[in-house]
Amino acid sequence: MKRNTLNFSTINGVLLLALIVGFSSCKNKKKMSDISDPQEVSQQMEDEFDDEEETTDEPERVAVKEPSTSEKLENYFAAISQASTTSAANGSISEALTMFSNPDAPVLIVIYRGSGNPDYDEPTTIKKYLEYLKDTKNNKAVVEEMVLDDYGKIKELVLKK
Repeated sequence: MKRNTLNFSTINGVLLLALIVGFSSCKNKKKMSDISDPQEVSQQMEDEFDDEEETTDEPERVAVKEPSTSEKLENYFAAISQASTTSAANGSISEALTMFSNPDAPVLIVIYRGSGNPDYDEPTTIKKYLEYLKDTKNNKAVVEEMVLDDYGKIKELVLKK
């Protein structure tokens, strides 16, 4: 008889321990007794797994707007006119010239826009205009219009002051 009592209390202890572990390990707020559908249980487990995966992934990348061609060109104009050394300005000039089909691409500068017909400054080339920016450190013109070639390089530029 003692043997039966000992065996019975061991089984009760194991069952009690299993129940405690079972109820305490349930992470969801829903009680296990409320879930009756096996598909719902598997769906719930998948949802928890997906939640864990989302938290371990790297931070989501944010799309950054690529500057347009005119914005890049205006950035080069600013870099050339604000360069602290001549070599820095020359480096920016070399980089800016890669955007053009050739260094002799025409540049027209609108100085006055009256009754529909704009007045232009004396035509120049992009190479000369970039050298002018380097020498005068005066960058007041903004890109108004660009004509691109088949390769996406600038072959004509119109600026306005």
